[in-house]
Amino acid sequence: MVDDDEDMRHMIAHVLRERFEVEVAEDGEAGLALIRREKPDLVVLDLLMPRMHGFEVCRRVRADSQLKHTKVLISSSKSYTHDVKTAVEEAGADGYLIKPFRVADLQKRVAELLGEPG
Repeated sequence: MVDDDEDMRHMIAHVLRERFEVEVAEDGEAGLALIRREKPDLVVLDLLMPRMHGFEVCRRVRADSQLKHTKVLISSSKSYTHDVKTAVEEAGADGYLIKPFRVADLQKRVAELLGEPG
């Protein structure tokens, strides 16, 4: 979970920890370092963050041979069609969830991306 908003990090981590092991980072650069170190199955990634934009984090994950199969779910308040298209088609994200979202929608998307029952 990579997000510069502390409340969002805590909420998402709390919800996902019911079923998954969760690590958190507070900005794009720290997030990329955490992803490289932990090699998670899935990353929930904000877009607008200091030190590295979420699109760039996603691109770097996709370019890394050890991480390219990591699932990336963008979670952002940016709801423009262009942002969703850029996330999926250009940065390589596996999904896009617009904030604010329902907890059930987050849980469902994460389970789907991990190939687990919702």
